[in-house]
Amino acid sequence: MKNAALDNKTIMVCVTGQRSCDQLIARGVERRGEKGKVHVVHCVETGKNFMNTPFESDAIEYLFTAAQLAGAELSLIRTQDVEDTIVEFAKEKQADVIVLGAPGRQSGAETLSMRLQRRLPDVEFDVVSAAR
Repeated sequence: MKNAALDNKTIMVCVTGQRSCDQLIARGVERRGEKGKVHVVHCVETGKNFMNTPFESDAIEYLFTAAQLAGAELSLIRTQDVEDTIVEFAKEKQADVIVLGAPGRQSGAETLSMRLQRRLPDVEFDVVSAAR
């Protein structure tokens, strides 16, 4: 799954509907190198609002613009199983690095990033803490 050249990395950025997605996309661009690719993906369970806001169209437009300005490809995916979809997307795009936000407070439960790391052992994970 790894690209040979250091400046030719395929970066997958997992975002949510939050405005902090800019920080994650910026990290993806930073990790990409000169000739790499950035794929921004937002997955949501079927039947749920894409951006977790009543202003969904504005939020989608904001996310599209943020990805476009970064030179990234944006994929919005509805799915029955978010975790499985992220794993398949990472394999399809041959991701070298997955950038995602740090989870909120967890009470001992295994986080999505931990489960993804177990399922994608050849992919590097860059978990970004929210800016304070």
